Amino acid sequence: MTGVQAGLEVLTAGPHGLRHNGTLLFVHGGYHGAWCWAEKFLPYFAGLGYRCVAPSLRGHGESAGFEKLNSFRLRDFDDDVRAVLSELPEPPVLIGHSMGAAVVQRILTREPDSVRGAVLISAPPPSGIGAGIGFRWIRTGGWPVMWQLWKLHQGRMRTGDPFPFQAFFHGTLTEQQRSDYVARVQKESHRAGKELARRFARVPAGLRIPVLVMGGEQDWLFPPDLTRRTAQAYGTDAVLIPGSGHMVMLDAAWRRAADRIGEFLGGL
Repeated sequence: MTGVQAGLEVLTAGPHGLRHNGTLLFVHGGYHGAWCWAEKFLPYFAGLGYRCVAPSLRGHGESAGFEKLNSFRLRDFDDDVRAVLSELPEPPVLIGHSMGAAVVQRILTREPDSVRGAVLISAPPPSGIGAGIGFRWIRTGGWPVMWQLWKLHQGRMRTGDPFPFQAFFHGTLTEQQRSDYVARVQKESHRAGKELARRFARVPAGLRIPVLVMGGEQDWLFPPDLTRRTAQAYGTDAVLIPGSGHMVMLDAAWRRAADRIGEFLGGL
């Protein structure tokens, strides 16, 4: 189901069957919208008895504000998630990916009573990814991939331009999947992107909210050492998914990741 709330596109699913195991609030990352959860994760977790809610942050997907995207900061995206939170009948588990996982961390560490737990997927550490990540991208992917990423970030990709699939996926995609993906991704906020390089959240001492930190073992964009840094900040161990790149919820090993998240949710 698709709805609009406070100018936001909101996708919902489930719960299916007689069970109601709680609410999950999914927050997408940069270049994406709520659509990235809809193909696999929303039906999977709805089938486990969860009410699934996935907004597109302002300027993303079908939400309002695309023309002002470059002016938005992480705090604006925080406000979008809070707006959805305020309408839920119970504290949810927040599940964030990449930039969305940064937004989840900001809410988790500032308003822990508003959530039951959190799953951070392909997540930057709260101290930020650091300015040096760009040099690593150049070293491992070279200028061609960096140029493609820059064009995507700026919204300058044109039909037929090479797309930096290796930045997002490890598994093989069909031609139809590749075409559908390229048609849906979009440019990203310059301001929000820059904020990810430096500290964007502080983990309070004694945080008691359960946190699962997960990443792709073959993530080129946010490599496993960043996932481990994130996990260390929350006093837990990183879960690395073999056969997965950055887009854990869409890559070939998505089911393995979903099963592991399901185990975490079952223990809450």
